[in-house]
Amino acid sequence: MKTLSIQQPWASLVCAGIKDVENRTWKPAQVPGRILIHASSKKVTKNFFASIPEYLVSFINNDIGFGNLPELDTLPTSAIIGYVTVTGFEEGEVDSIWSDGPGVIKWKLEDAWLFDEPILNVKGKLNLFDYDEIDENNLPPAHQVELADVDINDAEDEIYIPCEKNTFEGIKAGKFEGIELNLTEYLMDVLCVEDAFKMKPFKTVIVGCGNQCMRFKLAEDSGIYNIPDPQDETKPYMIHFPDGSEYAWMVAQFTFGKKLDEGEAVEICGGLIHDLTSELGKAVIDNEKKDVIKFNVSKEVFNDIVNGKQGVFEKEIKPNKLRLYFKTDEKGDVIIIDGVPQFRRYDAIKFTNKDNTYTCQINNADLLFLADPNTGMVSYSELEEDEIDCTEGVIAYSLGEEIK
Repeated sequence: MKTLSIQQPWASLVCAGIKDVENRTWKPAQVPGRILIHASSKKVTKNFFASIPEYLVSFINNDIGFGNLPELDTLPTSAIIGYVTVTGFEEGEVDSIWSDGPGVIKWKLEDAWLFDEPILNVKGKLNLFDYDEIDENNLPPAHQVELADVDINDAEDEIYIPCEKNTFEGIKAGKFEGIELNLTEYLMDVLCVEDAFKMKPFKTVIVGCGNQCMRFKLAEDSGIYNIPDPQDETKPYMIHFPDGSEYAWMVAQFTFGKKLDEGEAVEICGGLIHDLTSELGKAVIDNEKKDVIKFNVSKEVFNDIVNGKQGVFEKEIKPNKLRLYFKTDEKGDVIIIDGVPQFRRYDAIKFTNKDNTYTCQINNADLLFLADPNTGMVSYSELEEDEIDCTEGVIAYSLGEEIK
């Protein structure tokens, strides 16, 4: 297969699906399609972050903190680590933080895979080179990195922050008083109130690693803060972008208050906490503990449900939350039997709005609707098996009697 050698950490960022543009001064005569990614022999230096733009430092640090990328000094070198599909080349502007701007050719990348085990001791070469020991028919075992990211609930009073293992264990052991994120452009939209660098009024924070999570009350000193300029600490440190714009370098600080819950969760925010080890996410139904799905909803929706005006609760299915609604295999793929996605079965549904809660039985959860451009919303049972796509649609829960 054709192979491209890239220095670390860029090679691992590509194979993790984080970096979607590779900047080069040259391009091959034809778009190569799927290629192997080789991590060159040069290790990441200790002063690496000082050698790259600060806005990239922010993204990479966050991804390391989220567990999407290993610590830079542990990344493999002189190794083929995965593969990616090159879909085309651009010489103009590309909407990606990884684009170097004018003067370079941007290789557009999609469908990144990381080998379960890197192929070590492989010497790189210039340009695209052939690696004869691998072809499309004998690719080693590989996986797509499931990228974790910050999430907030519908009521915008609770935030979920993924953590890499060591950080999570440190929080669990009480070694950290809080967690800090670099305020990237995406996180500005998620964390800040509109048109202001002020944190949304979150009341609680959930930190998670895999399916383990802890929920804390958020301390009052949490907020958005400027990083001071080392040359003049009375001024903010300014980040300069390729388009000529500049912004103050800011961080979002989440300080932990009282620990509220701890346990094992299937999915968090948006908004389930389905706990398997403690009382979190459980309700008493007919004197037995049953599985409960939990959603944070707006005040209007909450009141309509409590007053019986809304008998069905619908939720848009997002590709990164499939485990919330469907049974999945070890790879995270939805289990489909006879063309039908297999639903996760819940006995009850719990709605919360601020300090108010309402729990009721689920009469029916087998109503998966898929968007159809001609007829609108239709039941999956009306479609042919090969038309079913459980990543695009709405799941509807028919609400039953209140559980007190």
